[in-house]
Amino acid sequence: MRRAGALGSPLRAERGRELHRINEQHLAHYREHGYAIIEGFLTEDELTGALDEWREILPGWVEYCQDPSAPKPDNAQRPGRPINFHRFRFPFAGSHLNAITLHPELVAFAKLMAGGSEMFCEQSHLTFKCKGNPNDHEQAMHCDYGNHTLAYPPDDPAYWQTAYLLYYTDVTEDLAPTAVCSRRHYPEKILVPAHYTREQRPAIYDHEVKVVVPAGSLFIYSMRTFHRGTAFRTEGGRLGHFITYAPAAWKWLGIVGWSAEAIKPSHRRWIEKATPEERELLGFPPPGHPYWTDETRAGVGARYPGMDMVPYRDGVNPS
Repeated sequence: MRRAGALGSPLRAERGRELHRINEQHLAHYREHGYAIIEGFLTEDELTGALDEWREILPGWVEYCQDPSAPKPDNAQRPGRPINFHRFRFPFAGSHLNAITLHPELVAFAKLMAGGSEMFCEQSHLTFKCKGNPNDHEQAMHCDYGNHTLAYPPDDPAYWQTAYLLYYTDVTEDLAPTAVCSRRHYPEKILVPAHYTREQRPAIYDHEVKVVVPAGSLFIYSMRTFHRGTAFRTEGGRLGHFITYAPAAWKWLGIVGWSAEAIKPSHRRWIEKATPEERELLGFPPPGHPYWTDETRAGVGARYPGMDMVPYRDGVNPS
């Protein structure tokens, strides 16, 4: 098992703007492997301000994560999925977490990956867990597109979503590091299914990299990147922040919309049975849209095997 390290020279974005924290080496690594890691992305002031707001939102957690000998927070057994609780979602009560959500380097990098498209922030929510918490378990390797798009994420800048996970506390090998696998080890074009157990596909587990980083570091990945959460090996906690950007033009992208429902089996069956016009009312790309290519028809057809793909092949509604 390998460990990721920090990657050096500013990255020039559109209009000559330089990204000083995300550099050319990070970009090259992201394009080759499907992810990048920036140690110390946040400044000391940004990190301090964010932690102060964490203390207001979730009392006791900062202290426990920084010193596991401190008392475990009273709500350490709080169920997972903080995205469902408004207090842990953008906009936040203070200013620091909101400023980090809309950080110009995060926006500029996402825009660069999307070929200069205008962006919208489709996700910003806090994540927290500790040993023994309901979130403390070994996840299966997966891609995140299941609840970030109603359709399928093609390898095309026009539809590229960039995901970020910021760590507000140190992450060691024992403190549930995120594991990620380079795209070199899943070269197939159509990434369906989006989940694999170790028994189903041991190679992507054998080649995983653990994101072991100091507080204030950033993990960048995409909807086509296999990754997973791991379990705690010792007492301790971890505070993080999921932020995702997507091209603003497409209504079928975004975790805060209908995409979050499409991951449920019963809802997938409804999407399969709906007419193209009904799907379009939810933001699904209509027949004849430039989105539809051999790749996207194959990806959507694999994700929704019961869907009639003829309208999307012929480019016309059947009615």
